[in-house]
Amino acid sequence: MSFRDRRFPALNAVRAIGALMVVLTHAAFNTGQINHGWTGAALARLDFGVTLFFVLSGFLLSRPYFLTRALGRPFPSTRHFWWKRALRILPLYWVVVVAALLLDPENRDSGWRDWLGDLTLTQLYRHSLLSSSLTQMWSLCTEVAFYLLLPLLCVLLVRGGRRTNGRATGLHLPTVYWRAGVLALLGLVWQVVVAQIPGHEGHYAQWLPGYLPWFLVGVCFAALSASLAVDPRPHPVERMGHDLVGCWVLAVAVFAIAWSPVAGPRTLLTPGGWEAGAKLVLYTVAGAFFLLPLVFGPERDGWVRTRLSGPVPVWLGDISYGVFALHMLFLNLVFRLLDIPVFTGHFVTVVVATLLLTLPVASASFYLFERRVLRAKDARFVARLDARAQPVRATVR
Repeated sequence: MSFRDRRFPALNAVRAIGALMVVLTHAAFNTGQINHGWTGAALARLDFGVTLFFVLSGFLLSRPYFLTRALGRPFPSTRHFWWKRALRILPLYWVVVVAALLLDPENRDSGWRDWLGDLTLTQLYRHSLLSSSLTQMWSLCTEVAFYLLLPLLCVLLVRGGRRTNGRATGLHLPTVYWRAGVLALLGLVWQVVVAQIPGHEGHYAQWLPGYLPWFLVGVCFAALSASLAVDPRPHPVERMGHDLVGCWVLAVAVFAIAWSPVAGPRTLLTPGGWEAGAKLVLYTVAGAFFLLPLVFGPERDGWVRTRLSGPVPVWLGDISYGVFALHMLFLNLVFRLLDIPVFTGHFVTVVVATLLLTLPVASASFYLFERRVLRAKDARFVARLDARAQPVRATVR
């Protein structure tokens, strides 16, 4: 039989939503808005945008591995995968690092270790404060660690499983789920334990193990999506995907619980172990139910899915990495240009000014720089093509 794979048109908007959430929460923190009532509590928890990034990365990046497994074909080239990720992340990242270290006055005392750590995305593994205008890059360090381990992770999740004549065949979902569940539980234990390590300059709680549950939600969605693409059949999760409103109401309800002290302090105070664990679990559940109806169910039916697939969300999704990478540089610049002391308010002014600077520059970066760099993604010296491999969009027999 033949199949036509899904395109997930609304997922670009998820990138945009995540990037705007990160901008809003950083502006709220630096203006002190997070300390004002329930609105401050909600703004403080918009670091949920990072959850969306991680769940989305887990889904989009692991799905080709599961799809080829379900089709009985070799895994994609690991070298090619890493090359494409490097092209997508590093060029703009290096530009932003150099700009931040040279132009932000707070970084005037940066030494060679700071430069080396920032340029190599290893700053998270040093016992030192993160460089000014680059504090958001902790999540990129964690994401890059996930990129490096993803091929091995996918092998681990599918190894063995269903066997025919002594050989592993197809994609055995129960095997994927229970192994992912074990890894997610270990990640939760990590987050609960390392939250108790003293010292505000330790970044253990931001390392990859503590965020495996978020990535693995996307990975499990990818495995199920790949299986349904190759072998279409009724499935409870597919039915749930048709109820976008219900899924999102549940996601918002769970996310709202995280506004309370149960998920830890709004500030940079170290949370207790159970607080860190509660926040991780709440964000995991909320992220899962937010993404579910955009991955499963109809692709374009309904007002919400249609709007999320429109030109403005697609544009914002395209430039979302630039928004994420650049916004702290411009946020700090706004404080200096408008002579606004940190933690003294002016939230709306700071947000509007930051976005007015960030959005045009991020757009120019994507269309004039990032997209051109990505033309090298299929360079011959990295695209080691297996003669047996066929394009994924092909006839299945």
